[in-house]
Amino acid sequence: MPIYQWSEISNNFCDGLLLGNGASMAIHRQFGYTGLFAAAQEHNHITPQVAAVFAAFGVDDFELVLRRLWQAKVVNETLDIAAGRVEEAYTQVRTALIETVREVHISHDDASAHLAPIYTFMQNFKTVISLNYDLIVYWAAMQSRAELGSWFKDCFGKGGVFADDWESKREPYKATGTTLFFYPHGNLALARGVDDEEAKISAGGQDLLSRVLEVWEAGEAVPLFVCEGTSEHKVKSIKSSSYLQRVNREVLPAVGSSLVIYGWGLAEQEQHILDGLRQSCCRRVAVSVYGGNAAYMRHAEDTLRGIGVEEVVFFDSASPGCWHNPFV
Repeated sequence: MPIYQWSEISNNFCDGLLLGNGASMAIHRQFGYTGLFAAAQEHNHITPQVAAVFAAFGVDDFELVLRRLWQAKVVNETLDIAAGRVEEAYTQVRTALIETVREVHISHDDASAHLAPIYTFMQNFKTVISLNYDLIVYWAAMQSRAELGSWFKDCFGKGGVFADDWESKREPYKATGTTLFFYPHGNLALARGVDDEEAKISAGGQDLLSRVLEVWEAGEAVPLFVCEGTSEHKVKSIKSSSYLQRVNREVLPAVGSSLVIYGWGLAEQEQHILDGLRQSCCRRVAVSVYGGNAAYMRHAEDTLRGIGVEEVVFFDSASPGCWHNPFV
């Protein structure tokens, strides 16, 4: 199977872009952990007390554990029940998550050199779908405003609420074009508040990562992202969120006739993403390849043809013009 340069095939793929963890790793190797729980273990933020809390829930999912503990904490506060083990467990798990994110997430300053090539690449697509919890896509979209105006839209409107009519956002506004971007697994910038309302955290003039951690530390909300577990576990977490359900149910099937996959392993724990793409009219897919990995190419082609894709081509993930690689 030939491996093309991005410039050789780019004109044929302009509908959808799907970003996997390899896209984030290309920017920052610390994103290479299988999940935040594994990163927390590696950096010694999973104390015996925190490990016991996760064991009690039978999962390694920070989002799920924090959400349930936070809801219990709010109930205790509402009923004027004295603080006890629930509040203690919530604080311990929250601290572990905050310290882990501080440890593994790249700073905005260190990421800034990559952001212009990234938004230049992303603006070629009608829809960007990121499976990653990090802030790389948000930062790139924010940096693009000086050059492109309001080109990139996450479809969150006033008050940080996701728009019911998100499809209408494709109409350009204060820009000459539009790219919509979404997170089927959520993101650090998304949160749940009291009564499970969901919203985007606004930077408010701060660095967005600092603002996210500030919101968590203040106990104002809990994160809305899923980065652990099997496909079945992820589907269960997705069903608990209006935003995640809508992205998976409405956005993925509407990705268009062509799709570019960058840095995604098409692993079995993300079968639900493949199921969403199966419902689309996508028939042509270009897949990035790192280091000429023939085994991955065979796996990718077999998997994609299994969901009805008719044409699968491969391109070098390091070729000029794709993702963070600037044109020479």
